[in-house]
Amino acid sequence: MSKSAPAYSMPLKPVKVIDFVNRRRRWILLALLVCLHLTLLQGIFTGVGRMLLLGHFGLFILWQPFVRAEHRLSGLQLAGIVAVVLAAIAWLNWWLLVVWVMVLAGIVGGKVFFFGARWTKVHYLLVLTYLLLVLLVLLMPQVIPRPSVVPEPFTFLARYLLPLVFVAMAALPAEPEAEGSAEVVDFVYSMFVFLSIAVLVLGSVAFMLLIDVAYVDSLVCTIVVVAAVLLLLGWAWNPHAGFSGFGILFSRYLLSIGMPLEQWLHYLADHSQREDDPEAFLAGAAAGLLRLPWVSGGEWYAAGKQGSFGVKEGSRSEFAQANTRIAIYSRQELSPALVWLFNLLARLVGEFYQAKQHGQQLQQLSYVKAIHETGARLTHDVKNLLQSLNMLCFAAAQEGQESTAEFRALLRRQLPAITQRLQQAIDKLRRPEAESGQLMPLAEWWNSLRARYAGQGIEFHPAATDAATLVPGALFNSVAENLLQNCLHKKHQHPDLGISVTLVEDEPPGLRVCDDGSEIPANVAGKLFLAPVASTSGLGIGLYQAARHADYYGYGLRVAENHPGKVCFELRGRRPGDVPSGEL
Repeated sequence: MSKSAPAYSMPLKPVKVIDFVNRRRRWILLALLVCLHLTLLQGIFTGVGRMLLLGHFGLFILWQPFVRAEHRLSGLQLAGIVAVVLAAIAWLNWWLLVVWVMVLAGIVGGKVFFFGARWTKVHYLLVLTYLLLVLLVLLMPQVIPRPSVVPEPFTFLARYLLPLVFVAMAALPAEPEAEGSAEVVDFVYSMFVFLSIAVLVLGSVAFMLLIDVAYVDSLVCTIVVVAAVLLLLGWAWNPHAGFSGFGILFSRYLLSIGMPLEQWLHYLADHSQREDDPEAFLAGAAAGLLRLPWVSGGEWYAAGKQGSFGVKEGSRSEFAQANTRIAIYSRQELSPALVWLFNLLARLVGEFYQAKQHGQQLQQLSYVKAIHETGARLTHDVKNLLQSLNMLCFAAAQEGQESTAEFRALLRRQLPAITQRLQQAIDKLRRPEAESGQLMPLAEWWNSLRARYAGQGIEFHPAATDAATLVPGALFNSVAENLLQNCLHKKHQHPDLGISVTLVEDEPPGLRVCDDGSEIPANVAGKLFLAPVASTSGLGIGLYQAARHADYYGYGLRVAENHPGKVCFELRGRRPGDVPSGEL
């Protein structure tokens, strides 16, 4: 065990160093500033000053927020850094140091806006204040071609009392930085701070040379002018006097230009309308990412399938959602902002893909529903035919050796009707879509219905209708037979029950079936056409399917009357404003 311990402890040392650096970033920054100040006190052209400046650059490399401490530098990158540092030390001058301090102030200014903790923000503001004072009081007088541009007391204070800022920075309470270990520098803020300092420095020199005033006077004038301009721009960016402001105009400009992201979103919307298959949509949406300048290729995974697009070279980043996974290859490693952006894009693609899957499932469910409804209608047709055949078999069993004239008349009426309805059922199975065209004359249908139910105690009340009036025979047969079979079932329990069938004079014509029995219970009547209802009287799936059938043809089936001694069902064509039977 003792021999294996070093083998496991060695890989942890870089991690400990990285963690040490991340936890003491504020102290590294403080040491960086101390080295810079000692360099200025010693002189940049002395050997000690150059060594101190070299330590300053080394501490900056540890503190810098652009490359994370976990990143491993290649030999070429390390050689480039060493070459740049040595070149800066070899050709060091005051102008180079001025530019370096301005860059350092821009970096700090780009970070200070991201901190919500009060003491951390104060810490970085003190750093920015120190850099500005060093730049304006100690460095700028070295590049201005005039002697004694800054009074000696100011120079003394900057050299020997300004380091008290370091004491204040060290005394501030330590707070965790808002962004944790991930460093974020806003490029726009950094450039704004850098350019503002550049205007302040160069404006001071310009005022001093053009109007021949002292450096301190020109610096004060420049500060006043820059402050006034910034105040005016701040007001114009978001005013409160009815004017929309430059902020809105700038946002409109950013949203109106043809950015790659905007173009890809347009492509995604168009592709979603063209492609319904989920996998084909995902493949096309992923391939559309090649429109973005950062993407060279990638892969996608979903529902056990995968595909690729472009050239799979460079840095690989993977973005996973609930049911999709997209891997992107980019020429350079993605920045935190681009990682956030691609996470958003992957989420959009995942949501569209899930919507396509749901659409496909709904389409399959619609197929199942159509098959179920067609089968249910055919089942009731067959049930009604079976009841007619049972009636014929019962009549045949009552006959003797020789058939009577009434029995032969019954066969002549029923057998052709049964044959025709069986043929219609077979036609439905072969061509379900042709059902809507099965129209027949109303008078012919009425006579056929009376013939089928002759002698069963049903009273038929015809209406004066045009001989050319056509009705959907399949619908009228289905509804009439369901209603009459329910009434006949009640008649078997109550032989004195009266049943009547009436043609409703309307456009289009309708049908009314009534009985003088007991009313339908309220709990059953409320759900009669909304769903199958469990009932011993047969009022259930038959009427539910008949209502769906009526909706298909543009008719409505409803309970017209429901009280003791008068229970009526009515089938009639829907008028504008009527609701389907399932919504009564």
